[in-house]
Amino acid sequence: MRRAIFCTAALMGLLAGAGPAMAQPLLLGGTALAPQNSYSYLGAILPFAGARLGSGWYGTIFANYLTYHYVTTQNKTPVTVGVTAPGIQGGVGYAWQGAAYQLALSGALGYQYFLSHPDFAAGGPLGSTVTFMPQIQARYNFTSTLYASTIASYSFGQRAYWSRFQGGYQPVHWLSFGPEGILQGGVDYRIRQVGAFASIALGDGWNVVGEGGATYTRGLPSTGYASFSFARTL
Repeated sequence: MRRAIFCTAALMGLLAGAGPAMAQPLLLGGTALAPQNSYSYLGAILPFAGARLGSGWYGTIFANYLTYHYVTTQNKTPVTVGVTAPGIQGGVGYAWQGAAYQLALSGALGYQYFLSHPDFAAGGPLGSTVTFMPQIQARYNFTSTLYASTIASYSFGQRAYWSRFQGGYQPVHWLSFGPEGILQGGVDYRIRQVGAFASIALGDGWNVVGEGGATYTRGLPSTGYASFSFARTL
């Protein structure tokens, strides 16, 4: 069975590109697409009183919509199952910032409703699912133009993990790009993604990020992936 993971890691990854020193709330949204699945989200990151984005306590609230397909068997006959899963989540985190590093630890409670077509599931979530998702995010600036960042999260309700590594080159203040690798998996699936990203600051508080590359799923043919996301300082 192939199953996608619901997590917040990709959302928080926009913080570094959007400017971690900003004190205002941050609106985030985006869509990730692959031939057999999609994930869309919209939400906000809210620094608490006395904090600023990238340093101190903050809260998160997001709504999302997940779709995916997998192939299983029923009565010894292959069956392709499609799943839709709207959800919502909220969490709290704390961020540290130094001269060359950023670090954030957070946790979120999420609710997701899984509906399959046809009405059949083999080991995956179905109906209402409540989960707790801890996450760690880190970035280190080797020079003024070179950095590395990583994010990792785990969903206890789905017993699934998601992690990403990016190596960035920032030749000017409004542009960064570089390679990325993503590892994700769960009870019955393992996925590796290798690709590249580009982040552009458009001014007036806007930042956009594009990603794309190849997806390798255990037991299934390799495919491509693409995503677009944005951040806007409120």
